[in-house]
Amino acid sequence: MKNEKVAHRLILFNGIYAITLLPYPFVLMMSLYMYAYSHSSDQELLEIITAGLMATYPIGVLFSFICWIFYHYGKYKWAMVIANLFLVWLVAFLIVVLIGDYIV
Repeated sequence: MKNEKVAHRLILFNGIYAITLLPYPFVLMMSLYMYAYSHSSDQELLEIITAGLMATYPIGVLFSFICWIFYHYGKYKWAMVIANLFLVWLVAFLIVVLIGDYIV
C-alpha cells in the first residue's frame, strides 16, 4: 500500500457505506409505500424531495468508491474528500427530515 493510514480510512468508510446498501431495498420500499399512502397535501414538495433523496442514495455510495482512483494516483487528500462526499447526501437528508418535523 502506498499510504496505509489513508488506505485504512478509505476501507473503513467504503465498508460502512457498502454495509448500508444491504438494507437499502427494504428501506426504499417502506418509504415508497409510506409516500404512496400519505394523504397530506400540506407537505407535497417535502415528500417529493424526500422520495428523491431516498431514490438517489445508492448513487452517493457508489460514487464514493471512485476515491480509489485518486488513491492509486497518489492524491490522498482528494481520495478522502471523494470518500466523504457521501456525507453531503446525509446532511441534505437530515435537513429535510428536520424541516418536516418542524413544519408538522
